[in-house]
Amino acid sequence: MQNTVAQKNDRELAYFRFALIAPVIQEMFPDGSIAAYCRRVTEKPIARPDGTMFHYKPATLERWVNLYRTGGMDALLPRERSDKGCSKNLSDECILEIYKLKEKFPRLDAVQIRIRLVQDGLLPASVSPRTIQRFIKANGLKNAAASGPLKDRKAFEESFFGAMWQADTCYFPHIPDDRGELKRTYLMVIVDDNSRLIVGARLFFEDNAYNFQKVFKDAVATYGIPCKLYVDYTEEKTMPKNFVNAA
Repeated sequence: MQNTVAQKNDRELAYFRFALIAPVIQEMFPDGSIAAYCRRVTEKPIARPDGTMFHYKPATLERWVNLYRTGGMDALLPRERSDKGCSKNLSDECILEIYKLKEKFPRLDAVQIRIRLVQDGLLPASVSPRTIQRFIKANGLKNAAASGPLKDRKAFEESFFGAMWQADTCYFPHIPDDRGELKRTYLMVIVDDNSRLIVGARLFFEDNAYNFQKVFKDAVATYGIPCKLYVDYTEEKTMPKNFVNAA
């Protein structure tokens, strides 16, 4: 009897969750984005099926959207936390970001995801990569890349993260320097060819090899040494012969 009542309550909660995200699933929400819709809906506490009032976070609704899209109504059923003992260190915002990263960059491993989360301020540096690994495995995200047909790769796209980084510089607006004089700024960016993850980026007043080495060193310190580095060389930015060793 208790099991029947519990199952009924769980089903009602799943329908309640679906009702909140239905406008997103059906693409009928009036807001400019899904995030804006979730923020609006969660501005005030919401009455749950048992009559209690609860103030949900926008990230919670976004997580339900991801769960429904991957597992349907059954994924919205309340369940014991599959990563018990470790996911207490993962906030709703952190969990949502993991789903987003695995969807956008399926080949990112737990170490790379942890680095990204720590850099974005979503995860304490004290949380180990093992915590992320257990969460990914428990929620079926480990083989996310195999969940659908393989996409066609460009002719020169590398097959794994770190196989090749591409670097380039683009012009940015003039801003005042320390003396108040307007100077052109340059954005130096390094992107992983496979995942398209930005592994390094900084703004400078000078577009030269010395400044690029700063960006490259930071990227290597964070993500390791890539197999190849593709740079659009110019006479002004010619790299020293011992550039990689110096970095």
